[in-house]
Amino acid sequence: SESGQVVIKTRKAFIKPKGKNQQGYVQEIRKNDINFGIGPAGTGKTYLAVACAVEALEADRVERIMLVRPAVEAGEKLG
Repeated sequence: SESGQVVIKTRKAFIKPKGKNQQGYVQEIRKNDINFGIGPAGTGKTYLAVACAVEALEADRVERIMLVRPAVEAGEKLG
């Protein structure tokens, strides 16, 4: 946006990433087809990724959203 603030626009809400790391994460999601978000639980990785996916779907930049997860339980070992 004009102020340099990254904003995710969906039909129901405007989502503003908090802090430089979340803003950079959203910018990288928009720029690259594949991204790896690494960090502790509760930092917004999944929430921001899904919000970006919904934004792209509603703007017709993608045709569908595919959610994938490991076939085995990750537990504490992977974060």
